[in-house]
Amino acid sequence: MNKRVIKVTLSEKSIDNAIKELKNYKTWLKECTEKFIQALGEDGVQVATAKFQTAVYDGTNDVSVSVESRDNNNKIAVVAVGSSVLFIEFGTGIKYPDNHPEAGKNGFTRGGYGYKLGRLEKGWRYTGDPGSNGEVITTGKHAGEVHTYGNPANMSMYETVRELEEKFEEIARRCYT
Repeated sequence: MNKRVIKVTLSEKSIDNAIKELKNYKTWLKECTEKFIQALGEDGVQVATAKFQTAVYDGTNDVSVSVESRDNNNKIAVVAVGSSVLFIEFGTGIKYPDNHPEAGKNGFTRGGYGYKLGRLEKGWRYTGDPGSNGEVITTGKHAGEVHTYGNPANMSMYETVRELEEKFEEIARRCYT
């Protein structure tokens, strides 16, 4: 990151020159900050997309990750949308550990959201894609349905934030040089 020094003497020309340099610095800082915010968003989308795509999930993984600009591009948000986002992020079913550090404070305790099927010890059935661990029932009146015990908390967005925190300084150096 650049260290800028502006030397000023008590003359009109020197003060005018300092004002001009400050305006240039302000423009540079604004441009670099916009680059930095954009780079954080792009890296965030890449990381979150990869984490959601490789998530263990019984069912159709329909997650789409994108960047949304907010507050005249002074803020961005990495956003994951899809009907499976919460189940992938926080996990489902009582078979897996309830280990997402933010699940409780966000109201997503295991078995406490969706249709609350995650509370069932013997799992539950659904119609659709078996995903990672779902088992297609081949006989009986439920043949063709999928049995599942749920899935672990993949923590895709939580881990994306942790990775961006680790890369924060590197990204800043890249954008403010």
